[in-house]
Amino acid sequence: QGGESVPPRQQQRRQQQPPKPFVPRWMLMGPQEWAFCPYSKQPKPPRAHYDHVTKILVLNMDHYCPWMFNTVGYFNYRYFVNFLLYVAVGMLYGAIMSYRPFRNMETKLFRDQMKTSRSKGLKVVDHLFSKVPLPSERTQISFTFMLCISVGIAVLCLLSFHIYLILTAQTTIEFHGNISKRRMARKRGIQWINPYDLGWKKNWQQVYGSKPFFRSILASGREPEFLPVPIAGELGRRSHAKKELKSSSNRLPPV
Repeated sequence: QGGESVPPRQQQRRQQQPPKPFVPRWMLMGPQEWAFCPYSKQPKPPRAHYDHVTKILVLNMDHYCPWMFNTVGYFNYRYFVNFLLYVAVGMLYGAIMSYRPFRNMETKLFRDQMKTSRSKGLKVVDHLFSKVPLPSERTQISFTFMLCISVGIAVLCLLSFHIYLILTAQTTIEFHGNISKRRMARKRGIQWINPYDLGWKKNWQQVYGSKPFFRSILASGREPEFLPVPIAGELGRRSHAKKELKSSSNRLPPV
């Protein structure tokens, strides 16, 4: 009572309209725009997100990894991808080494090895042929081969996804957000371009640095070489930013 009545047809039209999709605030920010984090009560740099597990603001946050017991972000993303790479290589090595024994478990060589051992009067079956397991080793070899294959394929898929993210200058959080941005841009009839994408080579350097490929993927304690902002060349290096910060602080008048 006392309020303005809405015609039934207009009210029905409002009810039929789909709700507007929720757009997080960080998806509306520019590539170099800062914000304020209400959880940590700190200035929020571009591409930073608050991690509700560790209760800290993480630059270039990708996700929380229970295997590393830490949040994957700007300073340790390279280590996480290297971890996936080393696990994938290790699983590939295990699968290659156990493939021949796994394949020979049901072959004529396996049966001949048992017959020959008995004919020689051996109490237990002995290794007489190369890459042919003993009956007591069948369970371990089968488990090893199947484990290496299944874990290797899963880790390889995850590694491929993160290599794609590196080459396209995205984190996992930004990847899902960029899908929504492309969808919204498509509805408006425009093309959306990732503002952090500097090309696959410079995108790779922002994570692994400018060293040669095989040197860059080796385990090391060096920090990231470039800032996670769309600035290519010398201006995008952390060393240049440190020099600029130091020189600007020296130019400040004494208090």
